[in-house]
Amino acid sequence: MIGVIRGSLAGRWSGLAGSILAVALGVALSAAAGLALASAYGAPDRPPRWYVSPDVVVAGPRAVGGTALPPEERGHVPADAAARLAGVDGASRVIVDRAGHARLGQASEAHPWTAAAVHPYSLVSGEPPVTGEQIVVAASAGHRPGDRVTVDTVDGARRFTVSGVLRSDAPPVLYVTDATALRLSRGRIAAVALFASPGTDAAALATGVRAALAGRPALRVLTGDARRAAEPDPDEGLMLAAGTLLGEMAGISAFVSAFVVAGTFAFTVNQRRREFALLRVAGATPRQVRRLVLGEACCVGVLGGVAGCVLGVVIAPPLAHWLADAGLAPDGFTARVVWWPLAAAFALGLVMAVIGAWAAARRAGRVRPVEALRDSAAESRAMTPARWVCGLACVAGAVPLAPLLRAPEGAAYLLVVAMLLILGCALLLPALAPPLVRLLSVGARGPAGSLARESALAAARRTASTATPVLMTIGLAGASLAGTATLSATQALGMRDHVTAAAIVVPYGPAALSDAVTAEAGRAPGVASAVPVKRSSAYDDRDGMIRQRAAWYVDGPSSPAVLRLPVVAGTLDRLTGETVAVSRAMAETHRWTVGTQADLWLGDGAAARLRVVAVVEDRLGLPDVVLPWTLASGYSARPRPDAVYLALDAGADRTAIGEALRPLGAGLVSAGDHLSTLDAEFDRLARLALLTIIGMALAYTGVSVANTQLMATSGRSGDLTALRLAGATRRQLRRIVGREAVLVTATGALLAFAVVAATLGLVTAALLPAVSRMVIVVPWTTLVPITIGCGLIASLAGLVPLAGRRLR
Repeated sequence: MIGVIRGSLAGRWSGLAGSILAVALGVALSAAAGLALASAYGAPDRPPRWYVSPDVVVAGPRAVGGTALPPEERGHVPADAAARLAGVDGASRVIVDRAGHARLGQASEAHPWTAAAVHPYSLVSGEPPVTGEQIVVAASAGHRPGDRVTVDTVDGARRFTVSGVLRSDAPPVLYVTDATALRLSRGRIAAVALFASPGTDAAALATGVRAALAGRPALRVLTGDARRAAEPDPDEGLMLAAGTLLGEMAGISAFVSAFVVAGTFAFTVNQRRREFALLRVAGATPRQVRRLVLGEACCVGVLGGVAGCVLGVVIAPPLAHWLADAGLAPDGFTARVVWWPLAAAFALGLVMAVIGAWAAARRAGRVRPVEALRDSAAESRAMTPARWVCGLACVAGAVPLAPLLRAPEGAAYLLVVAMLLILGCALLLPALAPPLVRLLSVGARGPAGSLARESALAAARRTASTATPVLMTIGLAGASLAGTATLSATQALGMRDHVTAAAIVVPYGPAALSDAVTAEAGRAPGVASAVPVKRSSAYDDRDGMIRQRAAWYVDGPSSPAVLRLPVVAGTLDRLTGETVAVSRAMAETHRWTVGTQADLWLGDGAAARLRVVAVVEDRLGLPDVVLPWTLASGYSARPRPDAVYLALDAGADRTAIGEALRPLGAGLVSAGDHLSTLDAEFDRLARLALLTIIGMALAYTGVSVANTQLMATSGRSGDLTALRLAGATRRQLRRIVGREAVLVTATGALLAFAVVAATLGLVTAALLPAVSRMVIVVPWTTLVPITIGCGLIASLAGLVPLAGRRLR
């Protein structure tokens, strides 16, 4: 059997070259993504930089029920938990560390002076702070004792006197008195550091700490290098985004690899039916025929896997650097060679090759010996019951996913919808191709046009196999780009409908907004109302499943002046204290009504029981949870507004308002400009991520278009020779092949546009209940060049065999 497989591969290596290349590209992209992820997450544990000296650190949660908290949040550490740890056995010292916003140079946080003991340091000059107006700065700040500095704090700009200069390997921060740290942190605890008594090791102290914190499983007790997890990671959000993007790349590459291999083997099996029949006549069993085809697939997988692993090692560092340069990954993001991602990518390529060839192998095993007497050009039935069922199931399976498209992660579901529709149409293509060919060839005249049409109709399986890569190329690009652009544009339009603020205060430069900015804006002449707004997250539990919800902190009674929130029950005037407003969908899910208690986890992972005071209609772009502004300081590590929405009186002087806010590190922009800036940055990152995935898919679906067309033309040498003997010139043969290639490409493109239309239909059905207006965006400037490119590739690939083959 091995010799038969080797001889079979040697005889048709050119036909399988496209499959090998597709598997190689898929493995290369999977390997590159895996190497980058392994370098980021699989690196050896890094030692702590801040909590170096303590033996045990107690930190708040990093997730709620497996759902990660927002990267900018520190997990909540209750004050009573710190009190329990004060007398834990085996602890010689307990330090309650706090972190408040305070920006000066590279420093962005203020910690109590007592927390300086959590890492080695030396006070190179001056002395510790003893009053509320004194600070100690890092040596890298370039200040000396006695300097007067202005620090951007959560209370606004404050003047401090440098009392000392500290040198340490820890990240640069500001050190203030315990009382000042308590104020700047709004009473929140960043972590609790414990030092072991002589004779007590870290493990024993950690055991005592866990016993003291019994009943609070959310709190993390960290020792060793794990103490680093208690320190904020500024790159965590980008790392999550990069991980998601690379995971999607690996998944799409696996899907497309299997798709390409399946199409190639389905086509070759149909061409080789007489060959398999002869093998059956010679005594081969159906099992041996299946083993022959699967053996060829394994060889394709091995060859493509080896080449892909080598290519993956080469492209992984440039890919990682490009992601960092594009803002899709942290600065310095790179990839190093690790053996297990390469092994996993190789195994994935082999599995995808076998899966892709499995159906073709089963069909080859069903070839009967009597088919050796048939003409090799005769086709078997293209559509089987199983193909009908699977194709219709894939198309129908996309419909239930439509409601998920309006979720925050709707773009990810959009790719799944597109792939289901493409897979379903590809399975149904042998049945759909003939009517589409007839439709597209209406009015075809002359012998070349007629022969091209009849050839495409007579070989429905060949036509479907050639059109399938075109369907995937245009369909995947069009559905994902059009769907994502429609989602984004409609959401942006919805936000503009609900934000009625005449102007918006935003941070100017690196400074953050503070309560002082809100107060100053509210006092400015011509300002009727100033409402701080902060975006965060909240979490609810439905049947044991934790879901993350978009949440806003706003000043409830003042919000109607700047926001149009469609309240269907209750009133936002009562959104103060321990209260909440929720969306209609959440209220119906949990059977909440106005006045009932809602159990939620807020942005820092703390559990909260809040009274429902309003139910808001579900609208795209609006949050599911609206919280009173006063709760931000208790449930967020960064209780600062993202923006302040202003309602202005008629004739208000915007220039004067902006000048009044500039000394506080704030600027004034129109609501339209602010939303456009947010939309543009989101669209840029989303489009870059999507183009990364689609560009990868297009690279080897283009290979598949060329490979399938080459095999199709090569397999028709008998037909072309007969036409040549009947008097056709070589120029006429080229016209026939070229027209058929264009006709088949148009068939695949037409079906791809149907996939795009179906995707947009599902997006529209999902969004209409949550929006007042829809915006349909079709990226014609991208789809038209891709379609033309597919036609050129198919035409050239069909003409190449004619140039190199002698036709008599």
